[in-house]
Amino acid sequence: MNADLHPLDHVPAARTLAELQSQMQRPAVNANLDGGFELGWGTMVLCAGLSPYFVAALPYSVTSSWWKSWVCYLPLLVMAFGPYAVPKLIKRYITWPRTGYVADPNEVKLSQLLLLMAFGAALGFALVLPFLLFSDIRGLTSPSPRPDGLSTAIWHGVELLVCASLVVFLGRKTIRKRQPIPGAYDAAIINQGLGQTAAGRKTLRVVRLTLVLMFVGLPIVVGLAALGLLYLTKSALHHAELSWTQLGVLSFFVGCNAILYLMGNAAIIRQHRWKWLALATMLIGSAIVALTMPYKAARPELAPMLELFPPPVMLFLGLLWFLSGATTLLEFLRHHPRLAAESV
Repeated sequence: MNADLHPLDHVPAARTLAELQSQMQRPAVNANLDGGFELGWGTMVLCAGLSPYFVAALPYSVTSSWWKSWVCYLPLLVMAFGPYAVPKLIKRYITWPRTGYVADPNEVKLSQLLLLMAFGAALGFALVLPFLLFSDIRGLTSPSPRPDGLSTAIWHGVELLVCASLVVFLGRKTIRKRQPIPGAYDAAIINQGLGQTAAGRKTLRVVRLTLVLMFVGLPIVVGLAALGLLYLTKSALHHAELSWTQLGVLSFFVGCNAILYLMGNAAIIRQHRWKWLALATMLIGSAIVALTMPYKAARPELAPMLELFPPPVMLFLGLLWFLSGATTLLEFLRHHPRLAAESV
Protein backbone atom coordinates (compact mmCIF):
# COMPACT_ATOMS: atom_id res chain seq x y z
CA MET A 1 0.00 0.00 0.00
CA ASN A 2 2.88 2.36 0.72
CA ALA A 3 4.03 1.90 -2.87
CA ASP A 4 0.82 3.55 -4.07
CA LEU A 5 1.49 6.67 -2.00
CA HIS A 6 3.11 9.56 -3.82
CA PRO A 7 4.70 12.71 -2.38
CA LEU A 8 2.74 15.89 -2.80
CA ASP A 9 5.74 18.15 -3.36
CA HIS A 10 4.85 18.76 -7.01
CA VAL A 11 1.12 19.29 -6.42
CA PRO A 12 0.45 23.04 -6.69
CA ALA A 13 -2.47 22.97 -4.21
CA ALA A 14 -0.45 21.08 -1.58
CA ARG A 15 2.53 23.41 -2.04
CA THR A 16 0.29 26.46 -1.69
CA LEU A 17 -1.31 25.03 1.47
CA ALA A 18 2.13 24.31 2.99
CA GLU A 19 3.26 27.86 2.25
CA LEU A 20 0.06 29.25 3.78
CA GLN A 21 0.48 27.15 6.93
CA SER A 22 4.12 28.22 7.22
CA GLN A 23 3.09 31.86 6.90
CA MET A 24 0.36 31.49 9.55
CA GLN A 25 2.75 29.76 11.96
CA ARG A 26 5.48 32.38 11.48
CA PRO A 27 4.35 34.65 14.38
CA ALA A 28 4.22 31.67 16.76
CA VAL A 29 7.65 30.44 15.67
CA ASN A 30 9.20 33.91 15.94
CA ALA A 31 7.72 34.54 19.40
CA ASN A 32 10.70 32.84 21.08
CA LEU A 33 12.95 32.01 18.14
CA ASP A 34 15.60 34.35 19.54
CA GLY A 35 15.13 33.43 23.22
CA GLY A 36 13.83 36.91 24.05
CA PHE A 37 10.82 35.62 25.98
CA GLU A 38 13.02 33.40 28.14
CA LEU A 39 15.51 36.19 28.79
CA GLY A 40 12.74 38.58 29.76
CA TRP A 41 11.04 36.13 32.10
CA GLY A 42 14.41 35.07 33.53
CA THR A 43 15.20 38.72 34.28
CA MET A 44 11.93 39.04 36.18
CA VAL A 45 12.47 35.89 38.27
CA LEU A 46 16.10 36.81 38.97
CA CYS A 47 15.05 40.25 40.21
CA ALA A 48 12.42 38.62 42.41
CA GLY A 49 15.09 36.39 43.95
CA LEU A 50 17.68 39.17 44.32
CA SER A 51 15.26 41.71 45.81
CA PRO A 52 15.42 40.33 49.41
CA TYR A 53 19.23 40.26 49.35
CA PHE A 54 19.30 43.78 47.90
CA VAL A 55 17.00 45.11 50.63
CA ALA A 56 18.91 43.28 53.37
CA ALA A 57 22.20 44.81 52.15
CA LEU A 58 20.92 48.40 52.29
CA PRO A 59 21.81 50.43 55.38
CA TYR A 60 19.12 51.13 57.93
CA SER A 61 19.27 54.86 57.14
CA VAL A 62 17.92 54.10 53.66
CA THR A 63 15.18 51.64 54.58
CA SER A 64 13.91 53.75 57.47
CA SER A 65 13.71 57.03 55.54
CA TRP A 66 10.44 57.74 53.77
CA TRP A 67 12.15 59.62 50.91
CA LYS A 68 15.05 57.16 50.48
CA SER A 69 13.16 53.89 50.83
CA TRP A 70 12.06 54.03 47.18
CA VAL A 71 15.45 52.48 46.39
CA CYS A 72 14.11 49.20 47.81
CA TYR A 73 11.63 49.02 44.94
CA LEU A 74 14.18 49.25 42.12
CA PRO A 75 14.40 45.44 41.65
CA LEU A 76 10.61 45.29 41.63
CA LEU A 77 10.51 47.96 38.92
CA VAL A 78 12.91 45.97 36.74
CA MET A 79 10.93 42.86 37.58
CA ALA A 80 7.69 44.48 36.37
CA PHE A 81 9.00 45.73 33.01
CA GLY A 82 11.67 43.10 32.27
CA PRO A 83 9.38 40.63 30.44
CA TYR A 84 8.13 43.51 28.28
CA ALA A 85 11.33 45.47 27.59
CA VAL A 86 13.90 42.68 27.08
CA PRO A 87 12.08 40.86 24.21
CA LYS A 88 11.28 44.23 22.61
CA LEU A 89 14.94 45.27 22.58
CA ILE A 90 16.12 41.89 21.26
CA LYS A 91 13.51 41.91 18.49
CA ARG A 92 14.34 45.51 17.52
CA TYR A 93 18.13 45.31 17.44
CA ILE A 94 18.90 41.60 16.85
CA THR A 95 15.99 39.63 15.38
CA TRP A 96 14.37 41.91 12.82
CA PRO A 97 17.67 42.90 11.14
CA ARG A 98 18.18 39.16 10.48
CA THR A 99 14.69 37.79 9.74
CA GLY A 100 12.73 40.87 8.76
CA TYR A 101 9.83 42.39 10.64
CA VAL A 102 7.19 39.91 11.83
CA ALA A 103 3.97 41.30 13.28
CA ASP A 104 2.76 39.66 16.49
CA PRO A 105 -1.06 39.70 16.79
CA ASN A 106 -0.78 39.11 20.55
CA GLU A 107 1.69 41.92 21.18
CA VAL A 108 0.91 44.06 24.23
CA LYS A 109 1.55 47.79 24.00
CA LEU A 110 3.09 49.76 26.83
CA SER A 111 -0.16 51.62 27.50
CA GLN A 112 -2.06 48.31 27.70
CA LEU A 113 0.58 46.91 30.06
CA LEU A 114 0.34 49.93 32.36
CA LEU A 115 -3.46 49.70 32.42
CA LEU A 116 -3.27 45.98 33.16
CA MET A 117 -0.78 46.54 36.00
CA ALA A 118 -2.92 49.31 37.48
CA PHE A 119 -5.99 47.08 37.23
CA GLY A 120 -4.16 44.19 38.91
CA ALA A 121 -2.92 46.40 41.74
CA ALA A 122 -6.40 47.90 42.30
CA LEU A 123 -7.99 44.45 42.24
CA GLY A 124 -5.45 43.11 44.75
CA PHE A 125 -6.02 45.98 47.17
CA ALA A 126 -9.78 45.70 46.69
CA LEU A 127 -9.64 42.05 47.77
CA VAL A 128 -7.45 42.72 50.82
CA LEU A 129 -8.95 45.94 52.15
CA PRO A 130 -12.33 44.42 53.22
CA PHE A 131 -10.47 42.17 55.69
CA LEU A 132 -8.56 45.15 57.08
CA LEU A 133 -11.76 47.18 57.33
CA PHE A 134 -13.52 44.32 59.11
CA SER A 135 -10.61 44.08 61.55
CA ASP A 136 -10.80 47.84 62.20
CA ILE A 137 -14.54 47.63 62.89
CA ARG A 138 -14.00 44.77 65.31
CA GLY A 139 -11.33 46.81 67.04
CA LEU A 140 -13.73 49.75 67.43
CA THR A 141 -16.35 47.54 69.07
CA SER A 142 -13.85 45.94 71.46
CA PRO A 143 -13.74 46.99 75.16
CA SER A 144 -10.40 48.78 74.64
CA PRO A 145 -10.40 50.39 71.17
CA ARG A 146 -7.29 51.99 69.73
CA PRO A 147 -7.13 55.80 69.82
CA ASP A 148 -6.62 56.04 66.06
CA GLY A 149 -9.01 53.17 65.25
CA LEU A 150 -11.75 55.38 63.81
CA SER A 151 -9.44 57.35 61.52
CA THR A 152 -7.79 54.11 60.34
CA ALA A 153 -11.18 52.55 59.56
CA ILE A 154 -12.29 55.65 57.64
CA TRP A 155 -9.03 55.69 55.68
CA HIS A 156 -9.34 52.00 54.78
CA GLY A 157 -12.96 52.58 53.74
CA VAL A 158 -11.92 55.43 51.42
CA GLU A 159 -9.14 53.27 49.96
CA LEU A 160 -11.60 50.44 49.36
CA LEU A 161 -14.01 52.79 47.59
CA VAL A 162 -11.24 54.20 45.39
CA CYS A 163 -9.86 50.75 44.52
CA ALA A 164 -13.31 49.37 43.74
CA SER A 165 -13.99 52.35 41.45
CA LEU A 166 -10.66 51.79 39.67
CA VAL A 167 -11.45 48.09 39.21
CA VAL A 168 -14.77 48.92 37.55
CA PHE A 169 -13.28 51.74 35.44
CA LEU A 170 -10.12 49.93 34.32
CA GLY A 171 -11.85 46.57 33.98
CA ARG A 172 -13.91 47.87 31.08
CA LYS A 173 -10.71 48.97 29.34
CA THR A 174 -8.54 45.93 30.01
CA ILE A 175 -11.00 43.01 29.97
CA ARG A 176 -12.44 43.03 26.51
CA LYS A 177 -13.08 40.39 23.87
CA ARG A 178 -10.36 40.37 21.26
CA GLN A 179 -11.21 40.54 17.60
CA PRO A 180 -10.59 37.25 15.79
CA ILE A 181 -7.22 37.05 14.05
CA PRO A 182 -7.58 36.86 10.25
CA GLY A 183 -6.70 33.41 9.02
CA ALA A 184 -7.22 30.95 6.23
CA TYR A 185 -10.34 29.48 7.77
CA ASP A 186 -13.27 30.48 9.93
CA ALA A 187 -13.52 28.33 13.05
CA ALA A 188 -17.21 29.15 13.51
CA ILE A 189 -18.09 27.82 10.06
CA ILE A 190 -16.05 24.67 10.64
CA ASN A 191 -17.74 24.03 14.01
CA GLN A 192 -21.15 24.58 12.46
CA GLY A 193 -20.38 22.10 9.72
CA LEU A 194 -19.04 19.48 12.11
CA GLY A 195 -22.06 19.81 14.37
CA GLN A 196 -24.40 18.64 11.61
CA THR A 197 -23.18 15.02 11.67
CA ALA A 198 -22.72 12.46 14.44
CA ALA A 199 -19.04 11.97 13.59
CA GLY A 200 -18.51 15.72 13.55
CA ARG A 201 -20.14 16.17 16.94
CA LYS A 202 -17.93 13.41 18.32
CA THR A 203 -14.89 15.20 16.89
CA LEU A 204 -15.94 18.44 18.56
CA ARG A 205 -16.37 16.67 21.92
CA VAL A 206 -12.89 15.15 21.60
CA VAL A 207 -11.42 18.56 20.77
CA ARG A 208 -13.14 20.21 23.78
CA LEU A 209 -12.02 17.39 26.08
CA THR A 210 -8.45 17.73 24.79
CA LEU A 211 -8.47 21.47 25.47
CA VAL A 212 -9.83 20.93 28.99
CA LEU A 213 -7.16 18.33 29.72
CA MET A 214 -4.48 20.63 28.30
CA PHE A 215 -5.38 23.78 30.23
CA VAL A 216 -6.75 22.18 33.41
CA GLY A 217 -5.37 18.67 33.69
CA LEU A 218 -1.81 19.48 32.62
CA PRO A 219 -1.24 22.16 35.31
CA ILE A 220 -2.61 19.78 37.94
CA VAL A 221 -0.33 16.94 36.79
CA VAL A 222 2.75 19.17 36.69
CA GLY A 223 1.93 20.67 40.09
CA LEU A 224 1.48 17.22 41.60
CA ALA A 225 4.76 16.10 40.06
CA ALA A 226 6.55 19.08 41.60
CA LEU A 227 4.86 18.39 44.96
CA GLY A 228 5.91 14.75 44.79
CA LEU A 229 9.52 15.70 44.05
CA LEU A 230 9.57 18.14 46.95
CA TYR A 231 8.06 15.58 49.29
CA LEU A 232 10.46 12.79 48.24
CA THR A 233 13.44 15.11 48.59
CA LYS A 234 12.16 16.20 52.00
CA SER A 235 11.92 12.57 53.07
CA ALA A 236 15.50 11.94 51.95
CA LEU A 237 16.83 15.06 53.71
CA HIS A 238 15.81 14.76 57.33
CA HIS A 239 17.12 18.20 58.30
CA ALA A 240 14.89 20.00 55.78
CA GLU A 241 11.76 21.35 57.42
CA LEU A 242 9.01 22.67 55.18
CA SER A 243 5.34 22.87 56.05
CA TRP A 244 2.59 21.65 53.75
CA THR A 245 1.73 25.27 52.97
CA GLN A 246 5.25 25.94 51.81
CA LEU A 247 5.33 22.71 49.80
CA GLY A 248 2.01 23.58 48.16
CA VAL A 249 3.02 27.15 47.25
CA LEU A 250 6.41 26.04 45.93
CA SER A 251 4.83 23.23 43.92
CA PHE A 252 2.32 25.63 42.36
CA PHE A 253 5.03 28.17 41.53
CA VAL A 254 7.45 25.63 40.05
CA GLY A 255 4.63 23.91 38.14
CA CYS A 256 3.48 27.23 36.63
CA ASN A 257 7.04 28.00 35.53
CA ALA A 258 7.40 24.57 33.94
CA ILE A 259 4.12 24.93 32.02
CA LEU A 260 5.03 28.45 30.92
CA TYR A 261 8.43 27.20 29.75
CA LEU A 262 6.78 24.43 27.74
CA MET A 263 4.18 26.74 26.21
CA GLY A 264 6.76 29.41 25.33
CA ASN A 265 8.92 26.85 23.48
CA ALA A 266 6.13 24.76 21.96
CA ALA A 267 6.80 26.00 18.41
CA ILE A 268 10.59 25.54 18.50
CA ILE A 269 11.14 22.62 20.87
CA ARG A 270 11.58 20.24 17.92
CA GLN A 271 14.60 22.23 16.78
CA HIS A 272 15.95 22.54 20.34
CA ARG A 273 15.45 19.14 21.95
CA TRP A 274 17.80 20.07 24.79
CA LYS A 275 14.94 22.16 26.20
CA TRP A 276 13.30 18.93 27.42
CA LEU A 277 16.37 18.45 29.63
CA ALA A 278 16.03 22.05 30.83
CA LEU A 279 12.37 21.39 31.67
CA ALA A 280 13.27 18.30 33.72
CA THR A 281 16.06 20.24 35.44
CA MET A 282 13.56 22.96 36.34
CA LEU A 283 11.35 20.45 38.18
CA ILE A 284 14.01 18.31 39.83
CA GLY A 285 16.53 21.07 40.54
CA SER A 286 13.95 23.33 42.19
CA ALA A 287 13.04 20.57 44.64
CA ILE A 288 16.68 19.96 45.53
CA VAL A 289 17.51 23.66 45.88
CA ALA A 290 14.43 24.34 48.03
CA LEU A 291 15.43 21.71 50.56
CA THR A 292 19.24 21.86 50.50
CA MET A 293 19.68 25.67 50.53
CA PRO A 294 17.55 27.07 53.38
CA TYR A 295 17.28 30.83 53.64
CA LYS A 296 16.60 32.95 56.67
CA ALA A 297 15.70 36.57 56.05
CA ALA A 298 18.01 39.05 57.74
CA ARG A 299 15.03 41.40 58.09
CA PRO A 300 11.86 39.34 58.01
CA GLU A 301 9.65 42.40 58.48
CA LEU A 302 10.76 43.66 55.05
CA ALA A 303 9.99 40.41 53.23
CA PRO A 304 7.08 38.53 54.83
CA MET A 305 6.68 36.20 51.83
CA LEU A 306 10.20 34.77 51.95
CA GLU A 307 9.09 31.66 53.80
CA LEU A 308 6.70 30.78 50.97
CA PHE A 309 9.00 31.82 48.11
CA PRO A 310 12.60 31.07 49.14
CA PRO A 311 15.00 33.32 47.18
CA PRO A 312 17.37 30.40 46.34
CA VAL A 313 14.56 28.74 44.36
CA MET A 314 13.76 32.02 42.60
CA LEU A 315 17.44 32.51 41.74
CA PHE A 316 17.73 28.94 40.45
CA LEU A 317 14.64 29.28 38.24
CA GLY A 318 15.69 32.70 36.98
CA LEU A 319 19.19 31.49 36.18
CA LEU A 320 17.79 28.47 34.32
CA TRP A 321 15.42 30.68 32.31
CA PHE A 322 18.24 33.11 31.54
CA LEU A 323 20.74 30.42 30.48
CA SER A 324 18.13 28.73 28.28
CA GLY A 325 17.29 32.05 26.62
CA ALA A 326 20.97 32.96 26.16
CA THR A 327 21.67 29.57 24.54
CA THR A 328 18.69 30.00 22.23
CA LEU A 329 19.89 33.50 21.31
CA LEU A 330 23.40 32.23 20.52
CA GLU A 331 22.00 29.49 18.28
CA PHE A 332 19.80 32.07 16.57
CA LEU A 333 22.79 34.32 15.89
CA ARG A 334 24.75 31.36 14.52
CA HIS A 335 22.05 30.31 12.05
CA HIS A 336 20.72 33.77 11.07
CA PRO A 337 23.31 36.17 9.71
CA ARG A 338 22.44 39.83 9.44
CA LEU A 339 20.59 40.76 6.26
CA ALA A 340 22.50 42.92 3.82
CA ALA A 341 21.17 46.44 3.41
CA GLU A 342 19.33 47.02 0.14
CA SER A 343 20.99 49.48 -2.20
CA VAL A 344 18.76 52.31 -3.35
